Amino acid sequence: MLRPVVDLCNERADLRAHLNYLRMTSIDSVQDLAARTSEIIDSCSFQPSLVVIVGGSGYQLAYHVDRRWPGIPQILSGEIPYYCDDSYTLYGKADPDAARYPVQDMRDKGLNVTLIHAPAMVEQTVGLMFTLQPEIRRFLFIAGENFQSKDPQLRLERFLAERHPDVEYRPVFSSELTTDELIALLGEEQFPGTGVLFASWLTHQDYLETINSRNNITQVLESIAPIYTIFQCDLSRDQNVVGYFSYDHGQYYKLFRQRLAEVLDEHLRPAIIPITNLEVGCPSVNWHAMEMFGLDTERIPEDAILFEAPQTLWEAHKPTIMWAAFFLLVGLGLFVYYVMRQSVNSLKKANEIAEKGNQMRTAFVQNISHEIRTPLNAVIGFSQLLCLPDDYTSEDEKLEYMEYVTNNASLLTVIINDLLSLSDMENGRFGVNIAPCNLNAVVRLAIKSIEYRIPFGVELVRRPGIPEDLRLEADGMRVQQVLINLLTNACKYTEEGTITIASSLEENPGYVTFSVADTGPGVPKEKAEEIFERFAKLDNNKQGAGIGLTICKLIATNLNGEIWLDTDYTGGARFVFMIPYVESADQR
Repeated sequence: MLRPVVDLCNERADLRAHLNYLRMTSIDSVQDLAARTSEIIDSCSFQPSLVVIVGGSGYQLAYHVDRRWPGIPQILSGEIPYYCDDSYTLYGKADPDAARYPVQDMRDKGLNVTLIHAPAMVEQTVGLMFTLQPEIRRFLFIAGENFQSKDPQLRLERFLAERHPDVEYRPVFSSELTTDELIALLGEEQFPGTGVLFASWLTHQDYLETINSRNNITQVLESIAPIYTIFQCDLSRDQNVVGYFSYDHGQYYKLFRQRLAEVLDEHLRPAIIPITNLEVGCPSVNWHAMEMFGLDTERIPEDAILFEAPQTLWEAHKPTIMWAAFFLLVGLGLFVYYVMRQSVNSLKKANEIAEKGNQMRTAFVQNISHEIRTPLNAVIGFSQLLCLPDDYTSEDEKLEYMEYVTNNASLLTVIINDLLSLSDMENGRFGVNIAPCNLNAVVRLAIKSIEYRIPFGVELVRRPGIPEDLRLEADGMRVQQVLINLLTNACKYTEEGTITIASSLEENPGYVTFSVADTGPGVPKEKAEEIFERFAKLDNNKQGAGIGLTICKLIATNLNGEIWLDTDYTGGARFVFMIPYVESADQR
């Protein structure tokens, strides 16, 4: 949790850092804690511009710091949104009646502090355990004598009593069992009927020994039983830990750096900076551990971050697929180019019909010819580089060339699909196929189709508002086509920030409403209707034929729905697409 501070100090020569560890479990009494706190404060030979306290067991030190340097800016970061009396932060078991004071109390008493609350996802992790091991009838909680084990224990017991009252629960404390006895206990359990949640195995006695061997203890336990952890762990190191639920650590890092900059560079007072609670992230699951303990990998949540997952067909045969796709797309590109050349001749003849029609078709050919030649030249050029002898190009360069070939080949496919849809539209063959479908699955497929287009530094956020099991009457392929077009446009115009795809049943009653919003430059209000016309492009430097939104408009009309630009949205561009809400027969 200190990484943002350490990285900032390493980056900036103007910052001087003084780092100390409190080692709460090694302290015997409140008096010893006070002495240790004074020792830490006295060891700082200068008055700092900012004090950072990491870990819920140390929040109350803010009072000691403020007495030494009145009004000094302080940032607290930890797993709880409150602080406790000094005596409760020392070693010992959890106490539901222990005094807990919100961090806001510190502000009310004049301390210049703010808080980044990075919670322990106890309830979410337990929910993950029952998802992956629905057979659980006995639950073990492995807890140390440190403060970080206390309140997670109380939250766990409350959650089990409310949600799983029939499950036998047993806390296992490091103060009551030796490591060998714990190993023996786990060896007698029946899995997957027993769930094991690991918090810590620190003890007050022999503190230095247990802190040094903590990682080894975890690795021993995870080889015996399917272990889950309350806090994030490195699944590349703890290869048999099944999983955990955690907040987004990238968000935590970014937020912490922001707070440091606000205090050190912008000179904001922490007391006026909002107390921040990190949002719930997603589960991390170890595929190898699931298989090792005979757990059903089909139960892994779709949004889970997977470790040690088996290779997909694409990963296993990527070079072969790449070359096959390359030759196919080159041939297809040449065919399309030939067709477009024929279209040029046809368009020239159309001059006899109307000058206006001729100008429109000429513009179309010029635009499409440019849009096809650009990626086609890239495909051919980088393919020639791939054919050079091994001595001329390194493996890293070949991988880079393959990525260019893939991206430009995908762009050719998008242009060709749009051309085919436009052709069907002009010939009256453009139709829809209404059938029962799961629109949540449609959204996921659309996201999967454009994931590789998302620019570096841009976050794609999905906000589902439709029940997962709801099936509606709609043309899933056409809905997916619209969403892919909208997401592709968002990727083109968003260089930083977020792209948000949302669905709702309440925004327009009687309709299913989808929206795609980005943090790009936006669209002028006066262009809100023009952008849905054929070949309309706000930025000619962006790739594309300018017919994607035209096709989206056509699909919306054929589905008895609507699509429009939300001109009230000021954070970028937001497109709204809605279709009638019609439940399928098997849903009624």
